[in-house]
Amino acid sequence: MAGFWFIGQIRQLYRIEDETRELDCRQRQAIRRQKAPALWRAMKRRALELKANPRFLPQSSLGKAVNYFLKEYTAAVGYLRDGQFRIDNNNVENDVRPSVAGRKRWLFIGHPDAGWRSAVIYTIIQSCRRRGLNPQEYLTDVLSRLPAMKNHEVKAVLPSRWKPAVGSTQGGTP
Repeated sequence: MAGFWFIGQIRQLYRIEDETRELDCRQRQAIRRQKAPALWRAMKRRALELKANPRFLPQSSLGKAVNYFLKEYTAAVGYLRDGQFRIDNNNVENDVRPSVAGRKRWLFIGHPDAGWRSAVIYTIIQSCRRRGLNPQEYLTDVLSRLPAMKNHEVKAVLPSRWKPAVGSTQGGTP
């Protein structure tokens, strides 16, 4: 069955990711570029063959999967461009899972802009946690510095670049 073949190919792609997990970005990218493109090309070829088959039903489960795969192919192989990119977005999904639990309660959050503001705050908090920063300490420091900063200086206080102000102590994630 065609579906099982695709699953096997995807398993091979994830084996490459497992093999490169502990490597630096350049090494990961080199191994990916050596091993993964042939798997992706084979999957695309097979998807196009299935689509060209007169027995192919576009509205069947397989048909929908093949059409989705072909539509998203370019985005899916995008992770091959840089060793920092992930093959999937599981980390993001794990980060947003706690916020999804409160989604119904937040339907009544108040002003329409409040949802956007909440998303920004959750993004900052998760970015801090992923980098081992204490979100409260980060926000306290950054919010005290922002009023005196110029627009071009703001990049220096993004979670990926933040250094605590002199006299501040940076702790771990709570």
